[in-house]
Amino acid sequence: MVFTLAALCVLLGSAGAGAQPNPYRQYSSHVFVNVNLRQAFLKQWGAVSPRAPVGYSLSASSFRTVGDFTVPKRVAASVQSLDSVRRQELEGALHKLIKKYEQVLDQNDEHELKNNLAGAFNFLFAQAWYVFKDGQELSAAQRRNMLDQLNTALAVGLPEQRLSDVEKQDLYEAAVLSGSIILGLYNEGRDLGRQEQTKAARELARELLMQMMGITLEKVRLTDDTVRVN
Repeated sequence: MVFTLAALCVLLGSAGAGAQPNPYRQYSSHVFVNVNLRQAFLKQWGAVSPRAPVGYSLSASSFRTVGDFTVPKRVAASVQSLDSVRRQELEGALHKLIKKYEQVLDQNDEHELKNNLAGAFNFLFAQAWYVFKDGQELSAAQRRNMLDQLNTALAVGLPEQRLSDVEKQDLYEAAVLSGSIILGLYNEGRDLGRQEQTKAARELARELLMQMMGITLEKVRLTDDTVRVN
């Protein structure tokens, strides 16, 4: 997937002086703050050892798809500075990001992570960690451990939220887009030697993880096969 700097500037508010308020951040904040799933995650970090048995299948954080993606259209529609043609192009680019995520799942034989909130949040966490740590990837064991922790938190927290499949799909799309965008911003900045852009990506990664999941990236600790969130 080729990211254009123009699209990233519109989404991330990095277009320089006079840039419009960031509609993507505003939309993301509305979804995650109002639903407040991060409280479920915080309970998980405080109460369960990362090595503890999980006991929940991934179906606990899955949902039934309700049709085509809806978040790309809403995000693009909120960018008032674009004309209709460019707005449609932006919507299409965001749509492709989610499709690319699902194509990679298919390629990796991870079909169970499609339409799955734990998988989407795990993707966001992994990309945020990679960006924040300047290219350090989580191992397969660490990603699986984090996925299990997220799935446990959602299995406990989702019933309290009583979310519809439409709302769950919104969360799924927003988490996937968030992870994809911060990774694209970071990679482009690194490849083109734009230090301010990579710095902006790291700041956004930190902000998104705190806002969405209550995670302070500086406090995350890794072992060979676990992720510990303090």
